[in-house]
Amino acid sequence: MSERLRIVVVGNGNAGAALVDSLLAKDAEGVHITLYGGEEVGTYDRVRLSEYMAGTVDLENLGMRSDDWYEEQNVDFRRGVLVERIDIKGQKVRGADGEWVNYDRLILATGSSSSVPPIEGRDKRGVFVFRTVRDVEEMLEAAPEKAVVIGGGLLGLEAAYGLLTHDAEVTVLHRSGHLMNQQLDPPAGRMLKNEIEKLGVGVRVEANTEEILGNGNVQGVRLKTGEFLPTDMVILCTGIVPNTRPAGPSGIRVNNGILVDEHMRTSAENVFAVGECTEFNGQLIGLVAPALEQVRVVVDTILGGGETKYKGSGAATKLKVAGLDLTSAGDAYGRDEGCEAIVSSNPLTGVYRKAVIKDGRITGVVLLGDVSVGPQLTDAVKRGAAAEEVADWIVGTSGDVAPLSLPDDAQVCDCNGISKGQIVATIQDLGLKKVSEVVAETKAGTSCGSCKPLVGQILQEAAEDVEEDKSYLCKCLELTHDDLKGIVSERGLRSVSEVGEACGAGKVCSDCKVGVTYIVSEVNANRHHEERHGRHINDRVHANIQNDGTFSIVPRSYGGVTSPEQLRKVADVAEKYNARMIKITGSQRLDILGVKKEDLPKAWEDLDMPSGFAYTKAFRQVKSCVGTDFCRYGVGDSTKLAIDMEKEFENLYTPAKVKMGSSGCPRNCAESSVKDIGAIAIEGGWQIYVGGAAGMEVRKGDVLATVETKEEAKDVMMAFMQFYRENGHYKERTYDFVPRIGLDNIRAVVLDESSGEPERLRERLREAKAATSDPWLERREPATKNQFVGAIGRK
Repeated sequence: MSERLRIVVVGNGNAGAALVDSLLAKDAEGVHITLYGGEEVGTYDRVRLSEYMAGTVDLENLGMRSDDWYEEQNVDFRRGVLVERIDIKGQKVRGADGEWVNYDRLILATGSSSSVPPIEGRDKRGVFVFRTVRDVEEMLEAAPEKAVVIGGGLLGLEAAYGLLTHDAEVTVLHRSGHLMNQQLDPPAGRMLKNEIEKLGVGVRVEANTEEILGNGNVQGVRLKTGEFLPTDMVILCTGIVPNTRPAGPSGIRVNNGILVDEHMRTSAENVFAVGECTEFNGQLIGLVAPALEQVRVVVDTILGGGETKYKGSGAATKLKVAGLDLTSAGDAYGRDEGCEAIVSSNPLTGVYRKAVIKDGRITGVVLLGDVSVGPQLTDAVKRGAAAEEVADWIVGTSGDVAPLSLPDDAQVCDCNGISKGQIVATIQDLGLKKVSEVVAETKAGTSCGSCKPLVGQILQEAAEDVEEDKSYLCKCLELTHDDLKGIVSERGLRSVSEVGEACGAGKVCSDCKVGVTYIVSEVNANRHHEERHGRHINDRVHANIQNDGTFSIVPRSYGGVTSPEQLRKVADVAEKYNARMIKITGSQRLDILGVKKEDLPKAWEDLDMPSGFAYTKAFRQVKSCVGTDFCRYGVGDSTKLAIDMEKEFENLYTPAKVKMGSSGCPRNCAESSVKDIGAIAIEGGWQIYVGGAAGMEVRKGDVLATVETKEEAKDVMMAFMQFYRENGHYKERTYDFVPRIGLDNIRAVVLDESSGEPERLRERLREAKAATSDPWLERREPATKNQFVGAIGRK
């Protein structure tokens, strides 16, 4: 067997991760990859960072790859290690860990950093940039009441929207006359401003910030007009700067970015660069699509025939801004002499379409709101199509536009750089029949998801027989959640390993074993054989990993009630183990942030408080108000109900995290109507809500029942909880579960006491609860403690 080509990839962002995937897909047996990532959290999809900020996805669902994945792919991943030096003559790199690593090919994907404008006061506490997971977590830890975002481009609007979901009062300051002026013309920018303001974000255009004010901490900003805006946080979103280190100091030619040719070669032999760190023909890039195009070029240069060339990124952008879709291609303004425009604008629906025409040919388009014809119009700009060809698409409806009228090189998925031709070829080569298969094989639609409808249309016309999509938990064997549940139940399987053997796979792969672990535990009422490899890292160490590799500890405070003794313990533990912060969470819990992994068992022992399960897909907590104990408006003892329910549900795993609320009156101070399960006291009883949400999407829960007594309220909530535990799909929140099953169908099961089923549900819940234990207490036992130390020592 010939020796593998040693490839070192520096950078683990979107470009670096795509590069690793492409190299492995091209020749997994012929390459040995060493991957350096400067962030402790590893690979994640930056396109979806605003979703993480809004709380709609966690790190695991942000595209985070487990250590198991890198091991399975034989990738030497150096998490949190920056490359400090490149020896271009000796062909080796040195990381911050001090180790030199030799390479045959070196690919720099070092990305970019936030551009910080020279505004006086930018170094004050409370000034942030929006670029990484660490940035997001520090902003959320600060928990501002008022925030000012400087910059009304994509990142600025995403940051504003993310903070808005955390109840901050947010104002965006943009120095140009309209938002996203690099991509949109003035009318579209004004319409976008209206849509953003409808969400609750304040927007100021033609607003120039002169100074950030405050005595150490941010207290406000002063505009050049002299106006003062009070705020306790400022987020700078004013562009990016390519990261040219360590290339420049190592002798590789740089200008504004690392200089590359059409094959992505740098000035140094066997050294290449891709992504936002590069500069090609004086052009920088700031979007994912051109970076992925560069990835395809460099992989072909290194492992292929070297025929693919990079020609620069076209002026086409497809984005999702605060949930709003937009597409811009070519000349969005049409300022040249002789330019005309076809425009369709409906401010009531927030839909804007414009095509710029010159000499009878289309030279630019702008779409906002409805971008369903975006790929066709972008291709028309690229071809310089005749105006008559696009007129109906601008002023009419797009339902009759055939996806295969697109040429093969038309880009369907901008986030991942996937063309229509690639999708069609993959469908035909592999005989794909489902949208989920196409998405999995091509990655089209895996980021923002806006192109999935077009992917489905392409499948309809390119495949002979299209099959309805099923949500497979195990994609390898095409087994749904219900399939696996049936196998586990019918065959009496009690561990993840037994499931792998029973299904014929020999083992359960890393993509689905966490979900299988939940099914095994639920079917066996927690009387299963626990295998730690079947759990996510957070579950294996019973704490929540943070962006710097440390962990947070959230002890349980029943119903949000604590005591002086518990507060002293929390303070002592935080000081003893050098925690970076103690945070009062939005769920009325105390969060000790910044504890080292090796200190966790000792910290739990010193705390002597139960685990709050804030690190996993499980029942979390019941947020409560003071109810009749103190509030003069209270009509129900919400605190006592919250404590009772928390004790009924603690330590129970669920398909997805479950948050509850208990409010003592219809004023609903505990926000119970937007929780997974909520109870609100009313005159003469309680209303029980299910399926609420308050993240990026807000959904008021459905009223499952109105009952007279607290005991009846507890019975209804227990029956619903067990029904969800048994029938919810893994990762399915209650706000998706309730509409899928149907409120009437749920009521028929959990409310009909005459059938006996509600009591049977409660009995099965009690049985499962009886088999649980506090993981922090377990980990303090000597035998298990040794296992813990061994587990955290493995890479």
